[in-house]
Amino acid sequence: MKDTKHEIVQTATQLFNSDGFRNVALKQIAAELGISTGNLNYHFPKKDDLMPAVFEQMDAEAAEMLNKLRAYPDLKSIMEQVSIFYEFQLKFRFFYLDTLEIIRAYPQIAAAHKEFSMRSMRHIRATIDYCVGRGVFRQEPFPRAYDFLAHSIWMHAAFWLAQFAVLQKDCTSQEIFVQSLLGLLHPYLTPAGLEELPIMGSPDFSKII
Repeated sequence: MKDTKHEIVQTATQLFNSDGFRNVALKQIAAELGISTGNLNYHFPKKDDLMPAVFEQMDAEAAEMLNKLRAYPDLKSIMEQVSIFYEFQLKFRFFYLDTLEIIRAYPQIAAAHKEFSMRSMRHIRATIDYCVGRGVFRQEPFPRAYDFLAHSIWMHAAFWLAQFAVLQKDCTSQEIFVQSLLGLLHPYLTPAGLEELPIMGSPDFSKII
């Protein structure tokens, strides 16, 4: 038996991605699913009831993604993890384009997203410390330098899609996403780190600037 509620959430996510959260009405979601608006309203009486359900799905997938990250990664696997997060962002593109609007409208979502963001930064910082211990990252050059780096990496990832909206450009190149992150890491790599993760050319930033 089909799970209508789940299908509504999946279809809503796709429409939010293509048209923007504020531009999608419940009747549009119902039409896309081929069900009556009344059937949709049975599960979600108002659009404001739907957004938390979409975020709940997103949050569950995000938590699963973080739980699967390797506890003792080499630099190559770190880049693989970055690629996984990039695909996650594309799946929930609307949220990363309209983050501020959404968290202002839904305080409960704001609190949950803040916790996920803080958890992500803690994971990044722990990964950096592990890389220092492995000798592939340099010792911290000044106090809290790696706290700042962890925050910068989080910002790079969390607002990657939004920057293109500001610049009025469309760039969904995973290669540029990964290589621009490498640009943040490169100054901190030791010779052993460079050998483990050599920089493969320069990203084509003409798509951005």
